[in-house]
Amino acid sequence: MTADVLTQNDYFSWSLNQLSREFGIARETVGKRLSDANVRPSGERRGHPVYKVKDAAMAILLPQATPGNNNPDLMAPSDRRHHYAAELDKTKLQREQGFLVSVDDCREQLVEVIMAGLPIFDSLADELERDFGLPPEIITKVEEKVDALRVKWADKLQELE
Repeated sequence: MTADVLTQNDYFSWSLNQLSREFGIARETVGKRLSDANVRPSGERRGHPVYKVKDAAMAILLPQATPGNNNPDLMAPSDRRHHYAAELDKTKLQREQGFLVSVDDCREQLVEVIMAGLPIFDSLADELERDFGLPPEIITKVEEKVDALRVKWADKLQELE
């Protein structure tokens, strides 16, 4: 029984099956990524093409580095479908983890904050006049500022609807 002796160049040239097995990616995906990256076989072994590991690894592990690959409009339909499905899953996960809230929840929380703060601002002018004896012109200015703030908050809440 004789064993084939591989040269160093042959040792670092792998078939699609070997690349697939080592990188844990489907053989078809490996072939597609090599084709997309224009990686050409470095030779042939037993009638099958082999690729330099260095070139193949770059194409297999860094497919996202190609320009336009993250633009859904430039993706193949199946890739686009996978992209949007992944984005939807990501959004659901972020919502479940509390990183995202719905617009309605946001609006409700904002209204709660405003409603908690309004009584304080409404009584501010009276308290300044009664407790600190501020002159009427200052109290009038405070009331104008509070009224302006109330209008601004109302406008912002209207924008959310």
